Amino acid sequence: MKEIIWSGASPVLMPREDPGSKIVFFVLLLIVILICFIALMTFMAAVLRGPTERSRTMIAAAPFKMLFAGIAAYVVFAGIAAWLYSLAFIKRLLETEVVPGFLAAAIAVTVLPLLFSLYGAPGTFGYVGDRLADLHGGEVSGLRRIALGTLLSVLAALFPLVGWFVVLPALLAISAAAGAATIFRRDRPRG
Repeated sequence: MKEIIWSGASPVLMPREDPGSKIVFFVLLLIVILICFIALMTFMAAVLRGPTERSRTMIAAAPFKMLFAGIAAYVVFAGIAAWLYSLAFIKRLLETEVVPGFLAAAIAVTVLPLLFSLYGAPGTFGYVGDRLADLHGGEVSGLRRIALGTLLSVLAALFPLVGWFVVLPALLAISAAAGAATIFRRDRPRG
């Protein structure tokens, strides 16, 4: 039975919250977000079949090259963004005014590698799904491969410390490099 308490500032009686309900809500929220993210990656892989397959094959050919290229891209973009943020805020620090053009450019430069990561993520998760299929020893359909790779990658990224500081940045870097390479590198016909 819930205990009714006087809220002090208001004459309304409010039930005391159960601390376990917040934990249950948080766990259910994480499960729903995970399911939605798996659905998003599967949808992107189904709609963007060509780019997903190209990014997956590029990652499979040279995963460490993609990792280091992604890290380099994030460092360069972070440096440019930091410079633009400093121009946006430091120039008019005494006037407490922000230069809107520099701020907009800094936000764009900050978001750009994340968009590359989103574009390359289905290929990255497809690569992880391929490795899972190799361990399983059987053939797995393309969409199931993406879904299983996404599930394993997200769960690994949620693991405390190692997931947060090693797995997640590595996945973001590989996805960003694969996404950028897929967008800017076109396959030229040979002949």
